[in-house]
Amino acid sequence: MRRLLICSLILSLVAGAAHPVAASPDTSPATAPLSESLSGEAREAYAAARILLNNQDPAGALTKYRLAYDLSKDPRLLFDMAVCERDLRAYARMEALLVRYEQEAGASLSPAPRGDVDAALSAIRNLVGTVRLTVTEEGASVAVDGEPEGSTPLAAPLLIDLGKHTVSVRKAGFDPVEQSIEVAGGNEIRVAITLVPTVHLARLLVVSEAGATVILDRRVVGRGRFDGTVTPGLHEVQVTESGKKAYLASTDLRDGEARTLQVTLEDDRRGLGIWPWLAGGAVLAGGAVVGGYFLFRPRDQAGAVPPSTLPPVTISGLPGLR
Repeated sequence: MRRLLICSLILSLVAGAAHPVAASPDTSPATAPLSESLSGEAREAYAAARILLNNQDPAGALTKYRLAYDLSKDPRLLFDMAVCERDLRAYARMEALLVRYEQEAGASLSPAPRGDVDAALSAIRNLVGTVRLTVTEEGASVAVDGEPEGSTPLAAPLLIDLGKHTVSVRKAGFDPVEQSIEVAGGNEIRVAITLVPTVHLARLLVVSEAGATVILDRRVVGRGRFDGTVTPGLHEVQVTESGKKAYLASTDLRDGEARTLQVTLEDDRRGLGIWPWLAGGAVLAGGAVVGGYFLFRPRDQAGAVPPSTLPPVTISGLPGLR
């Protein structure tokens, strides 16, 4: 019966036929069937798994078989789980379970059933591929199609079903990487992934007059306004406008910080300072011309004195005058 079940499994792999419900192969002629050797909750889970598999629910049956295995640690349940994985077309997981079945059964697995399991593994070989993954950072989590596979460096190559898959690598402080791969059955591919440290950005908002030029780190970035992300650290901000005093400052931004600079430019009066002096000078110069005219004007030698409009005054009573 045991050899018939495993041969049926091999044939179903090759032909793609539906696999009937199979009892777990006994590791030796003296071993009692699982339906008799299991007890308690493990026995109940095993019975439920067989019903689910009869009802063509391999996913549900796999859950129950796994529970029965966790409670009993009977390696024969690994074979039943491999049958469920075959029905789910998860050949890589099926292969891993059959390998575990051989390892955990150990000496209790006689040569004949071991040879049958090896034949099943041989039939699977062209349905799976091996991926040797190398990552530049240790301690990065690896997942294939969203299913966790361990942390780098991986203890063994990844065993993956043929077809297209997505390999994801993540580590805190580094940008996550997702890479699509295509696996051909029966071969091995190598995938190298480089993790790059994550650069956290800060946000800077500079607001000024509409006509002002905003310069960030000596590069024009806007007119009257700049709103964008920058790398953390020290940055030079300059705001200029014709006829205004230039604004120049340094701002130190932290990771994830958002900062606003409201810049109001003042009028530049340095260019107007000379005009009052020039205007005052013109007035002074005009006064000098007029004063010079009267100062240096020649006296009239023969001009008649205009008649006075005042009445004649009689002076008397002064000493020395008669």
